[in-house]
Amino acid sequence: MANYYIKQVTATGKGKKDATMVFTKGLNIVYGLSDTGKTCVLKCIDFLFGSTSPPFDESTGYTAVKMVVVTPGGQITLERKLGENKIAVSSSDENIESGKYNAKNGDPIISSVWLRLIGIEEEHHIIKNENFKTKRLTWRTFLHMFLIKEEDVSQEASILLPRLPQENTAFLSSLLFLMTDKDFSEFDEREEKRIKEARKKAVEKYINKELSELAERRENLNETLAAIATVDIEATVKGIVDALAETDERISREVERSRRLLGEILSARERLAESNLLYSRYQSLRSQYTADIKRLSFIVDGEANIDAVPHLDKCPFCDGEIPAHDHASYVEASRGELARIMSQFDGLSEAERDVLRERKAIELEIANLTGKKVDVEALINNELKPKSLEFTQMLTDYRAVIRLRNEMDVIERFASERSTELRSMQTEDETEIKFKPKDYFGSEFLETVDKYLVDILTECKYEGLLTAQFLLETFDVAINGKRKATTRGKGYRAFLNTTLALVIRKYLADRGAYTPGLLIVDSPLIPLKQGVDDKAPESMRTALFRYLLDHQSDGQVIIIENDVPPLDYVAGGATVHYFTKGKLEGRYGFLYDVY
Repeated sequence: MANYYIKQVTATGKGKKDATMVFTKGLNIVYGLSDTGKTCVLKCIDFLFGSTSPPFDESTGYTAVKMVVVTPGGQITLERKLGENKIAVSSSDENIESGKYNAKNGDPIISSVWLRLIGIEEEHHIIKNENFKTKRLTWRTFLHMFLIKEEDVSQEASILLPRLPQENTAFLSSLLFLMTDKDFSEFDEREEKRIKEARKKAVEKYINKELSELAERRENLNETLAAIATVDIEATVKGIVDALAETDERISREVERSRRLLGEILSARERLAESNLLYSRYQSLRSQYTADIKRLSFIVDGEANIDAVPHLDKCPFCDGEIPAHDHASYVEASRGELARIMSQFDGLSEAERDVLRERKAIELEIANLTGKKVDVEALINNELKPKSLEFTQMLTDYRAVIRLRNEMDVIERFASERSTELRSMQTEDETEIKFKPKDYFGSEFLETVDKYLVDILTECKYEGLLTAQFLLETFDVAINGKRKATTRGKGYRAFLNTTLALVIRKYLADRGAYTPGLLIVDSPLIPLKQGVDDKAPESMRTALFRYLLDHQSDGQVIIIENDVPPLDYVAGGATVHYFTKGKLEGRYGFLYDVY
């Protein structure tokens, strides 16, 4: 963090009331309606940074700008009149010499005062183009990085890079100097050439090694492919695919046939079981008929032989007369019942013979169906499935051949590209070394900036944030894989540009050799169409100002806005100036009596 801050900015003029703005070293907010001179405050600061543009017209009656800066060693007062190049400096800080300084050209230059305030005491030259031409490092070389004007805050291009592309190299060199304290003024072109030559030889060696490995692989592929060089692979593969499809179709048909045979076998077995059950019942009925026949035969035989049995006339115990009885005869009835049962017995015998014939037919049917099913399964398992596996393996082998041929094509193309690259390296003009400042922003810078981006955007409640990345190519932000220019509209661009300025300021404060510390932004809250109430506590604009309140120890911030979220800024330690644009109450604007 820088050890200085702007305490006061004043516009003066003969017969005019001094128009003064007092600031603290933390968060300062100047807000109010349009055309009240808010931006004029920024222009006054820029005027004392060495700008050639006057902050206001002399017709206002104001003719000069004064600024008070507090440093660890005292206090500095700078004053400049409109239309003059000279800036008067009065210093109680022994590190800053009092006197007249030039705003732009000539020594002493006001830039040296501001550079001394951040610790750069000696004059430095930085590289300004790819041909290693140098220019003097000044405050204004990187001023746009921390003094962001309203017309720039929502720009699609990186807020870090100058508007003029030809100034990019000088700015990047100045940023590298702020980061590392290296200005490349002692850049040794011969040493760079030796480094480049060594790098080139290493790359050539690597490419040659790759080409050697590719050649060896190509030779092995040629040996493999030579055996089938005359085979029409595509036609063969098509034939195999057709044969495999036909075989698989046959397998499906035979499996379906086997399933049907199994169904028929199960049905026949059910009928056989029914026949066996019926035969068993017939056997039981035969046993019953046989017993009945024996019973009836016994009755008839008994009746026939009963007359031969002697009849007792007297009782053997009492010697009394035994009366004779007439006994009913069952012979006729028994003979009739016996005849009926014999007839049924004959019918049963015929039924048994029918059942036995049917059972034998069913058993033959089952044996026949089982034989067919065994034959089908043998066809499937012993012929069709092995053939399908054979075709599948052949297809795999030939597809491998196709892959090998494709690999051969890739090897040849890659080898051709590498050979072209090698020839290009060998024939490139080595007489001219070009300075590319982006090559010196290493992984540590990129990784740290990425982390700071995610941290600050998360704390500022950025909508839909998944990833945030700093792109070295554009020196700008990408959100969720999309570059800033494609991320919605002006409001979001202004928000992201402000965030990136905060990130770079934090990086220089935490890891840089020097840091400007100061950040001035005009209109960071161009209306954001969030689809939610911008005044809600979780909204992006509220979260951004909450972040600025919570991080005042990072350095002085001056925000210029039309309106600000409803936070208790005074309780949070911020300084707030409000311009009412009203003649009766409050302060109309920055300059008095200018309407």
